[in-house]
Amino acid sequence: MSFARNLWAILWIPLLVEQAWAGPVHGTGSGNSFLEGIVHPWFGIDHLLATLAIGLLVAHVEKGSMIAVPIVFLSSLMAGEGLNGSGIWLPWGEPIVAFSVILLGVALIPGRKYPELLLAVAVAFFGIFHGYVHGSESLMTDSLPLAFLLGLLLGTGLLLGIGIWIGHWIEPASTLSRSIGVVISLAGLGVFIYALVV
Repeated sequence: MSFARNLWAILWIPLLVEQAWAGPVHGTGSGNSFLEGIVHPWFGIDHLLATLAIGLLVAHVEKGSMIAVPIVFLSSLMAGEGLNGSGIWLPWGEPIVAFSVILLGVALIPGRKYPELLLAVAVAFFGIFHGYVHGSESLMTDSLPLAFLLGLLLGTGLLLGIGIWIGHWIEPASTLSRSIGVVISLAGLGVFIYALVV
């Protein structure tokens, strides 16, 4: 099976799971189940593109561990969820999440490598807002909020893994990698404009 078919099959997994389960997704239901947590980051274009971009950028780290940046992102994601659950208000959540997609896409365009600390700080900041918005979109008021959080971690981790996998298949300085950056940043611009208007 070719690389493109492998990627296509992986990207369809959450949709098939959601269809088989026939439950609510992306804030349309209770937001409490493990499966909802898994599919949640796959059905918001801003979260999907940002997480994939972070995975791709792992291949752009100058030196360091391949798992440091993903761990920072997942940890900050949970911190953002915690802020939301504690009732702490963060302004401009949706626009900042959309802006993160733009910046992460732009970071892919030069095809250069970045210091690990710089990427870690950036994804920590963005991760807090992504987690906060995840918490706003889900209605975690009744049963199994921990199950939702665990599912969200797994779903986001899977997206990060796919981004890392793609990033190691293509050269950071290649036309394909740069083109992906352009597409992600343009999509982020659209989401950003939408977030400001709505």
